[in-house]
Amino acid sequence: MPEVKPLTPEVAYCRATVRAWERLRLLYNTILLIPGVLVIWRTLRLQEEMMASAPPGSPAPLVHPLGLTALAVVFGVVANICYCLGPYAEFVVTALGFPVTGERVRYFVFAMGVLLSLAVVGMTWLTIEFSFLSASFKGM
Repeated sequence: MPEVKPLTPEVAYCRATVRAWERLRLLYNTILLIPGVLVIWRTLRLQEEMMASAPPGSPAPLVHPLGLTALAVVFGVVANICYCLGPYAEFVVTALGFPVTGERVRYFVFAMGVLLSLAVVGMTWLTIEFSFLSASFKGM
């Protein structure tokens, strides 16, 4: 069995950084889960209202619930893959010797990532609202 390297300060720092980012991942996913569920709920609700007011023989709903759920899962996976850039950014800034602590970089990068992800969810919500709004005007 190969010998394990002794724990150097660099390895200890890397482990602590990854642990901190993984704890933040739980918060990140919780923050994105709430508006994500609301977008799915709102989409299904708008679709239901649209179908209720549509005349018989109208086309099927715009988004099937299973397709919508699949898209939400894909978004979650991609968001978590992009989340992996956070620890990398912290390692790079620390390795380059910038005069800021890793923790300050961590929380700044985390906040920017959350805001970017929420912007994507918000743009999706706006797109859905406008598409249903324009579809209801076409039906008039």
